[in-house]
Amino acid sequence: MVTAIDTLRIYERLRVAELSDRAAKEIAEVFREFIEDRLATKKDVEFAKSELKAEIAKSKTELELKMVSIRSELELKIESTKTEIAKSKAETLKWILFLLWVGQLFAMFAMFKAFIK
Repeated sequence: MVTAIDTLRIYERLRVAELSDRAAKEIAEVFREFIEDRLATKKDVEFAKSELKAEIAKSKTELELKMVSIRSELELKIESTKTEIAKSKAETLKWILFLLWVGQLFAMFAMFKAFIK
């Protein structure tokens, strides 16, 4: 990682503060290492940004595929439910018509019986 840190300036300021040459060099080097190890450069940020964009695009594609799959399953279930409802309606109508027919037979039988007496 390339980081612009002016170790010479740090060294000179420490020397002005009357630190020994060796101590000033060591402190300036510690600052440089610390900054290089922990700070991100624009290149690092751009790399992380591109990785995030790729991950987001991948997740978006996966989500869209799942949504299509779920939508297909839902449409199948809706069609299945519609078919079951239609069958149920037909069955109910069949029973209603049967009961009406039976009721008419009883009514006709009762009228016939009353007519015969």
